[in-house]
Amino acid sequence: RLVKNATGRSVGAWIDIVRIQRAKRLLSDTRLSIMDIASSVGVEDQSYFSRLFKKETGLTPSSFRKKMQG
Repeated sequence: RLVKNATGRSVGAWIDIVRIQRAKRLLSDTRLSIMDIASSVGVEDQSYFSRLFKKETGLTPSSFRKKMQG
């Protein structure tokens, strides 16, 4: 309840935000595969990771990587 009151989001949603922030850094700074990045942030299903990433950023992980490299 403390997290919800302080942030307006559930603990699960907050954890997803942190995962996506870490994934963004890895996509920008490494050449790890998207599958490896998903796994390293604690999401074993690459399809779910891609949906979650797009929901939070508006871009797929591969589109985000291309944008950061270009």
